[in-house]
Amino acid sequence: MKKRYSLLIIVAAALLVWWFLFRSPAHDPHYDAAACAAVNVLGAPTSDRDFSNKIRTVIINENSSYSFKQVNYDDRLGRSSMEKYQALTPEQKTAAARDVESCINVMAGVGR
Repeated sequence: MKKRYSLLIIVAAALLVWWFLFRSPAHDPHYDAAACAAVNVLGAPTSDRDFSNKIRTVIINENSSYSFKQVNYDDRLGRSSMEKYQALTPEQKTAAARDVESCINVMAGVGR
């Protein structure tokens, strides 16, 4: 009887650890803003890798210059915002290309 409970507790703990390690991170709109800055300030990316590097550059630059709250770069969040930007319609991309603030507003409206 004790073996069953012990095994059940071990399995439950293992599942909890597995879920915690492999869950998708909570969305951070900061990464959407970084994607907008990457496209509007650093120029249109030539590839997914280039886009990811530009988002990373924006976040690192922000952390080193004026940010009170440092943001650790998370590649999964960067990819999520990159995919969100790439999923915009041509009309949305045109609106987003006006400036960073317009882009942030367009990105905030996606997925609602």
